[in-house]
Amino acid sequence: MRKAKSERLINLLILLLHSRGYVTRTQIRDTIEGYADQSDQAFERMFERDKDELRAAGVPIVTGSNHPDSDEHDGYRVLRSEFELPPVEFTPEELAVLGAANSVWQESIAAQRTTEALETLRAAGADPDPYRLDTLRPRIPAEPGFDELLRALHERRLVTFGYRDEQRRVQPWRLQQRGGRWFLLAFDLDRDAPRHFKLARFTGAVTPIGKPGAFELPGADEMDRLLRGDVPDETATAVVALRDGTGGDLRRSAEPLAWDGPLPEGFRAFGVSRPRPGLIVDEVCALGADAVLLEPLQLRARVVARLNDVVERWG
Repeated sequence: MRKAKSERLINLLILLLHSRGYVTRTQIRDTIEGYADQSDQAFERMFERDKDELRAAGVPIVTGSNHPDSDEHDGYRVLRSEFELPPVEFTPEELAVLGAANSVWQESIAAQRTTEALETLRAAGADPDPYRLDTLRPRIPAEPGFDELLRALHERRLVTFGYRDEQRRVQPWRLQQRGGRWFLLAFDLDRDAPRHFKLARFTGAVTPIGKPGAFELPGADEMDRLLRGDVPDETATAVVALRDGTGGDLRRSAEPLAWDGPLPEGFRAFGVSRPRPGLIVDEVCALGADAVLLEPLQLRARVVARLNDVVERWG
């Protein structure tokens, strides 16, 4: 489309959209650049083509008159109520999820699209509450094999990869981040059981095998149980105190419980379950002053030691 024509169409749309009443052909011809210097017949043909193009693009141009008693529809306008999309509203929780997703996808195949989407939301005034994002990792870089696993997960294709110098064949079920690290929940075909795999420990490329649609995912309840780390013979538990309004993923996967001992003001106790003790330590340390590991004492000592190490290194 030529620049002059595209500008004329945009100007026509703006005129009809922002007018308080119906705009006559004469007013349109006198106002829109490109119409006034045409002959009567050329203007009529050009105006009709422009109207048809706008309507084909979904612009609801209506005809009518500014005089209630007139039977002649000699004017045009675009009703704002029919042209504009209804306002999109998000709850604070939904905005927090959108903001977190933008951070989570950094350096992944979806990074550019998620960043653009968040910028669009901010431009429209739907800015995620930064306080709600403080308890989430601001940057979670994608790790080796992430993009390949994501594709295989969506296509429900089997994959094979090296893990701790051993080749694994799995059904990829879910990718999940904990404490700034990515984990794959999958069904290990050789061990005939669900397993969690830390992407940072992959020692070989992720290779899809077989055709798409090769397996079905577990039901929602079973998936939730597995995502909480409830894998037989591999579960570690702890009691963690979380500051009200914080905790992110840790709070969502934890169970509130009664605690007889002292708690810091504004904190509540939760029971936490993970496949390995180190995961609990990682997540509690990542939350900083918003989390306190109460028991077991062995894990509490590991958290204290790690935080002391951070203070010594960084002051």
